[in-house]
Amino acid sequence: MISSFISNYFISRDYIKNNKKYFDNNNSIKNSKILVEFNAFCASHISFSYLANVIAKKNNSKIVAFYNYSLISSSLKYKFINKMKWTLGNFFNLKNFGIYRSFGTKAIIRPNISNLNEKKSEEYFKKIYSKLKNKSDILDIKIDNILIGDLIYDTYLKKYTEPTIEIKNKKFKDLLSEFLKLYFYWVTYLKQNKITSIIGVHTPYSYGLVLRIGIAKKIPTYVTSSRFMYYLNEKMPYMHGDFRSFKNKFKKFSKENKKNAFLLAKKRLNLRFKGIAGSKVDLISNEKSSFQKKIHKRLIKSNKKIKILISPHDFFDAVHIYGKTLFSDFYEWLHFLGKLSISSNYDWYIKNRPNFSGKFEIYQPHTNKVIRYITKKYPKIKLLPNDYSHHQIIKEKIDFVLTGYGSVGIEYPYFNIPVINASRNNPHIGYKFNIHPKNKLEYELMLKNLKKIKKKKMKFKKKDIFEYYFMRNIFTDKNWLIDDLPKMINFVGGYDGQFTYKYYQYWLKNFSKEKHNKTIKIINNFINSGDNSLNIVHSEKFKKLLIN
Repeated sequence: MISSFISNYFISRDYIKNNKKYFDNNNSIKNSKILVEFNAFCASHISFSYLANVIAKKNNSKIVAFYNYSLISSSLKYKFINKMKWTLGNFFNLKNFGIYRSFGTKAIIRPNISNLNEKKSEEYFKKIYSKLKNKSDILDIKIDNILIGDLIYDTYLKKYTEPTIEIKNKKFKDLLSEFLKLYFYWVTYLKQNKITSIIGVHTPYSYGLVLRIGIAKKIPTYVTSSRFMYYLNEKMPYMHGDFRSFKNKFKKFSKENKKNAFLLAKKRLNLRFKGIAGSKVDLISNEKSSFQKKIHKRLIKSNKKIKILISPHDFFDAVHIYGKTLFSDFYEWLHFLGKLSISSNYDWYIKNRPNFSGKFEIYQPHTNKVIRYITKKYPKIKLLPNDYSHHQIIKEKIDFVLTGYGSVGIEYPYFNIPVINASRNNPHIGYKFNIHPKNKLEYELMLKNLKKIKKKKMKFKKKDIFEYYFMRNIFTDKNWLIDDLPKMINFVGGYDGQFTYKYYQYWLKNFSKEKHNKTIKIINNFINSGDNSLNIVHSEKFKKLLIN
């Protein structure tokens, strides 16, 4: 414990010293501001420091950090002891306060709800709550034509680790009330201050509230980390939402580049199918493969019935990350499938992801518990072990896979097994290797008539799968800041290690003036391009990557 504290002190000291050397901190006279999310995620701090300073120079603005974890990690009204910790940390530049100040941050603020905004939120609460008749109404909540319902919904699920919402629940009422207070705080703050840009790290939950308001106010808005950088606007208000432009961008590639892109995507996919996990196959947070070689005793029946695999999602983790789905949440989706299973003549199976460590270890047991409840309530749905390999499932002749918007959407079509999505807002929407029902009624009709679909013996174009994979996992540059992700993950001790001081240590170990200037150039290329996502064209890796 003591040795770790001492080690972190020296790493932090060296990182702060390096920042002060390379970033211009003389921007205190500027009236306009850039808002940057204040958090404890070391992996975000480096990308924040560069993006904020590039924009500060362009816009002649000063950097102001804002605490963005109210409602999920803490209350809007924080206790005296927490207020004292905040005040002392802010004044003496302790821990993360010192980190942010080292790259030029001039002030660090925390939402403070005025009496006027408290009163206003109470008025709006009465109007909004009285109109909520079902869960889907929550998702449609708007104020001044700014959609915030999905943010409220996902904040509740995450905060309370509950798979769905009961409208009459006091916890929901309290959260809605607090959310409205935070909304009006940010509306007031953005109105009273000249904000030239907003930078965050997540678009779901209450984290995305100020970003959503900024987009509506036409303020240039970004989310970034070591693995991505997105420019948000009304056409793309969600992180990772660039998939809608994949086909048009790919069309502009030369024939040779298309061919090389296919080869590279095929190589990565084949590694995934060999059971390799992690950053080598563009799944940085997954250290266990769902395509492992371990074989279980056969659990999928050998008969002529249509066999369906349900591939669920965590019930609490950014359910509406891409927008609304066909169902209010994944809990409602599984109940819908459960009821359908009762009257069907299909064999139904459900399998969760392998048991991951780190942050997933917190939520996955809750998800497993809900899935066990679903299989008890609807016994026609058989639960497969989490480590039941996809290879075994394919070999045992599963006919269809159902998901909300999961990565099985590219994996199973590769083996000509149809995947039906329960959302139009899914990353594969631009391609025909998935089936995309327009609404819940069409979804139900499809599921009731799977024999007709099976008779078509659908064949999916592997080139489309390769194209999507390349655009999603390689063209969108996940290595824009860190050149060698596997090396970094190994150095910091796994996925969660990037949120610790070990990440600073890795950065400093591989830092140079050339790397500093290169990072600034990449961000300038991205901003000047007008693109929504930072890609390998901006980092000038496009030609080199495809040739290799």
